[in-house]
Amino acid sequence: MRRILPIAAALSLTPSPPVAAADDVASPEVHFVPMDEIVVPIIDSARTTGAMRLKIVLDAVDAAAAAEIAADLPSLRETSLAAAIEFARLYASPLAPIDAERLSAHMTEALEARAKGVSHVLVVEVSAAQV
Repeated sequence: MRRILPIAAALSLTPSPPVAAADDVASPEVHFVPMDEIVVPIIDSARTTGAMRLKIVLDAVDAAAAAEIAADLPSLRETSLAAAIEFARLYASPLAPIDAERLSAHMTEALEARAKGVSHVLVVEVSAAQV
């Protein structure tokens, strides 16, 4: 016990490094465009075994790209549905957790090819259930 006290006292006397104030850190601008929920079937061996539900938010590179994405949202939803169906066919199961990181990368690749202003697709909610 006596050995711990001097060490603890020495640690409390050492100066801590200065902490930067919140005002000093420049925060980057973010431009999010939310999309309505997407529900796609999970198909295994030519039969529907479940449904995958997901909500995504598109992260635009700047304000102009966000406005362009919002105007083109119906077309981007079509691309999102196709990408989600493909992902569900390849990687989803109603009995196992869904890899949201892989889903995000898959959706980002599909939507970046369709709209150059999309920098990343954020998966904010995803689930799979049996039907």
